[in-house]
Amino acid sequence: MEDFKLKHWALLDLKYEYLDDGYKLTATTDVPCHLFCRQTTTPPQKHSIPSYRRGLFMQGDIRFCFVVYKDKEQDEAGDTLTHTFYKTNWPVCQTRWFYFVGSINGLPVESETAIFKFHFPAPPPEPPPPILKQYLNSNSNRTIRSDWGTWPPVRNGIRLRVMGQYALPAAYLTSGHHYTVSYFLHRSFLDFGSITLPPSIEWAGAWLSLYVTSNPEGAITRPYLIVEEGHQSDPIVTGDWYAQNTVTTILGQIDRRTILTGQYNDIPFTQDGLNYLAAPGDKKFCLLSQWDFENVEPPPIAGTNAYVNYHSNQKGAGFRPILKLQYYPA
Repeated sequence: MEDFKLKHWALLDLKYEYLDDGYKLTATTDVPCHLFCRQTTTPPQKHSIPSYRRGLFMQGDIRFCFVVYKDKEQDEAGDTLTHTFYKTNWPVCQTRWFYFVGSINGLPVESETAIFKFHFPAPPPEPPPPILKQYLNSNSNRTIRSDWGTWPPVRNGIRLRVMGQYALPAAYLTSGHHYTVSYFLHRSFLDFGSITLPPSIEWAGAWLSLYVTSNPEGAITRPYLIVEEGHQSDPIVTGDWYAQNTVTTILGQIDRRTILTGQYNDIPFTQDGLNYLAAPGDKKFCLLSQWDFENVEPPPIAGTNAYVNYHSNQKGAGFRPILKLQYYPA
């Protein structure tokens, strides 16, 4: 038996692992040996040979052979129980046939394996790019202003006025607060109409994009511009101010210190904002300063400004606020 093991080996296990451009084979044998993987892209030839059995010549012995092949030596040096073979640069969808031959202590032995067949599949297709949908604001966008000498009255809505349409080329909306001899609060209301998205989408992102014309310095302790769900009428009236005072959910926000003038700036939506966008119905927003949202009185010092001006529909389609939704289909 020991003499037999010195001249024969047996394949116990064979594992396949796919690589980006080929495969890794790991073979396990019962005794240490050194293997070669003999492979071909030409289907094996099948033929029968005569044999002599019990005094009779027969043609029933079937044999398979490779007519063109290459040998791939195992990666490990010497005789081993585990034998690893890497094959790279294998064309996609090509089929190859292979079997193993080997040696023990450097001497060729009779042992061979069955012929195995391996097909290198095509890689999975690249996922489709996310869908990007863009919506322009409606013509009802307006800013409501409240102003007074002290903070509580102005925050609660006093001397309210719906700002008119500004003349070109300086047509804009204003969001935020500033102080001169009085406090001035500005809330802008944007309406993008009814939006219905496919169910069960996977979000890649969503942004409210504004073409900013000015962004005065100051009031950096609460620098955020906040996006809320809007509760405005159409057309907008001063009474819309009071409905916004009860909103406490942030749909999106941007640090004013990162805003650049003379270009579009994207305000990313929060998860609450994405949930709001995914629900069917009209998409209305109110933009206001962090001071206003948190109802914290800023210092009554001239120049503590926290507002931005940005173009509305009066400037034209190239400058209007844009709602950008990007998602993967379900």
